[in-house]
Amino acid sequence: WDLAHAVGNVPLNLHDDGPDFACWCSYKYLNSGPGNIAGCFVHERHATNDKLNRFAGWWGHRKEDRFVMSHNFIPSPGAQGYMLSNPSVLCCAALRASLD
Repeated sequence: WDLAHAVGNVPLNLHDDGPDFACWCSYKYLNSGPGNIAGCFVHERHATNDKLNRFAGWWGHRKEDRFVMSHNFIPSPGAQGYMLSNPSVLCCAALRASLD
């Protein structure tokens, strides 16, 4: 599901509503600004499926051996396995203030 204009605007119950995946931006109703953090939801029924296509980023690698730096990508379970990069501290601060 595309939740770009839903996150921060209406209550969401993604797990109970049952989409396989959902994604959203935070610039509109979470007041973070363009280029800020995006989010994704991966239903738990897909949490350990490492055969799904994804952009494999270092932050999505399994935490237990992330620093081994092997040539094999082993995803973390759930949405965390889709992380590509670390977010900017300033972007996080703006988003945190909005969520508070």
